[in-house]
Amino acid sequence: MHVNMQLMARSKPESAKTVPVFLAACLAGASMLATTAQAGRTVEIRLMQTPAGITYFDPAGVHIASGDTVRWVQINGFHSITAYHPSNDNHELRIPASAQPWDSDILLANHPRRGSTFEHLFTVPGVYDYFCKPHEAAGMVGRIIVGEPGDGPGTKPFGYAPSAHWKLIPEAAREAFPSISEIMRKGATRVP
Repeated sequence: MHVNMQLMARSKPESAKTVPVFLAACLAGASMLATTAQAGRTVEIRLMQTPAGITYFDPAGVHIASGDTVRWVQINGFHSITAYHPSNDNHELRIPASAQPWDSDILLANHPRRGSTFEHLFTVPGVYDYFCKPHEAAGMVGRIIVGEPGDGPGTKPFGYAPSAHWKLIPEAAREAFPSISEIMRKGATRVP
């Protein structure tokens, strides 16, 4: 009887062995769910050019949450998606100061071919203005609001820092931006 007691003391019942494994599996599953929830959603914006040569982003304005990704999809024409930022050919700063600028360069394919999309993850709240390099002067611009607009560079009047000697935003582009209030009210705005 003494030997049996020692064996029993050294070996754990099956239920005691499965509890730590079960807990580990639950924690791993919860971690995966939390990661998925934090990943955010993906919002698509189409890059368009009509047969008459009119170019635009569709929608031109969107309101998203921090952690969301925007995927631009070139439907036709040849376009770029470029943040208004001094590191992009000395353009005026019109994204949050702590945000990373982006520049897709010219996309060379139409959807669904490879090379027809560009994505950017937005994590810093504020207003982000961007443009298409070949069509900025024609007014091909867009605006993204992440969370609340705040009071960053994208909320300021165009040309707000003349001493910085940034490139001026063309008049057609200035006129094409959807208003911050309209984007906040509608969630997305399209070119009329």
